[in-house]
Amino acid sequence: MAGAHSLLLFLLARTPPDRPAVKEIKPTAAIAWSEIGYGPIHRHGVGVPLYDCPPSQAYPLSEAKTPTGDFGVSLAGRYLENVYIDVGENGLFGLGEFSALTALRQMESVTVEEVAENVVLELKGGNTGYDVISALDQAVLGPSYRAGYLRHQVIARMRRLEQEKGISSVAFEALGPPRVSKLLFEAYLLQRVSQDSMAHIRCADPQELAQAAYDELTQDQDLRSQMISIGIPILIPAGDHLLRGPVIKSETANDGWVDLRPENMRHWQLRLNRIEAMAKLEIQADGGMHSSQFDRLFVEPATDETPDNFQIGEIVAWILIYEEGGARMKA
Repeated sequence: MAGAHSLLLFLLARTPPDRPAVKEIKPTAAIAWSEIGYGPIHRHGVGVPLYDCPPSQAYPLSEAKTPTGDFGVSLAGRYLENVYIDVGENGLFGLGEFSALTALRQMESVTVEEVAENVVLELKGGNTGYDVISALDQAVLGPSYRAGYLRHQVIARMRRLEQEKGISSVAFEALGPPRVSKLLFEAYLLQRVSQDSMAHIRCADPQELAQAAYDELTQDQDLRSQMISIGIPILIPAGDHLLRGPVIKSETANDGWVDLRPENMRHWQLRLNRIEAMAKLEIQADGGMHSSQFDRLFVEPATDETPDNFQIGEIVAWILIYEEGGARMKA
C-alpha cells in the first residue's frame, strides 16, 4: 500500500500543471514516540478483555487449533493494562516489542519531530533530500527519442494491416477508464460518417449526424459487436434504449457509453471547432513555420488543396489534454 500510495502521488505530481505541488516524506523506520505510560491497552480503539485457561481445563489440540471460537474463561470485565509506548499509527507497544523493533539493524526508529521538521522545510521550498517524489523523478525511465521516432512507423504498419485485413483497430478497453474507449469509438464513428472530414462534421445537423452514426452501427455487426463485447454499450439517438452485451464497464453515458444522442453530436462539433481554431491560431502565431513554440498540431487545418486530417487517436489525446486537464507535465 505504501508503494501504491507513492505511485499515486507521483502521477498527481505530473498531471495536470494547475494542481498544487506534491511532495512526500516517507519514513522507513518506526516513528516513535508520542507517549510513554501505563494504562489500558487498546486494539483499534477497543480494550483487550482478559481471559484465563487453567491447565486443568486445557482443550484437545484437534478442537483448539481453530483461529477463533468460544474458548477460555472471561475474567469478569477485566481488561489488559500495562506499561506501553505509543508509536502513533502502529498503536501501543510493550517494552519487549519496542526494544526488538528498534534494535540496531532491525527497523530502528525516527522521531516525530524529525519527520515534522523535514515536512516543514519542504513546504517552505527547502531541499531536504527526503522528498520521495523528487527521488522518483530522478530514477524513472521516461519517454525516449527512439520510441518517439519509431511511433510513426508503428502507426503506419498497423494501418497497412488494417487495410489488408479489412478491419478497423480502435480500442480493446485496455487503457483503464472506459471513457477513453467510448471517446475513441465515438470519434471513429464520426470519422466513418464524414469521410475523414472534420469540416463535414462541424457543419452537419446534429440530428442527422446522430442518425448517420446509428445507421452505420445498424449496418455493421462487426463494429457493433466490438463495442459491446468489451463492455462499451451504445445509447441510441432517442436516448431511451441501450445496445449492450453481458458486461458494461460504466453505468453512465458520460463515463463509458457510445452516446449517439444529438446533444452529444453537438458536443463533438464544439470540440472540433476548438481544435480547428487552435490549429489555425498556432500557425498564425509562428508565421506558418511550425516553430518549437508549440508541441504539435493535433490536426492540419483544411485548405482548398487538402482536407483536414481526422486521426481519432490525436483527437482523443487533445480531449484528454485540454478538455480533461490530463497533460503530462514532465518527459
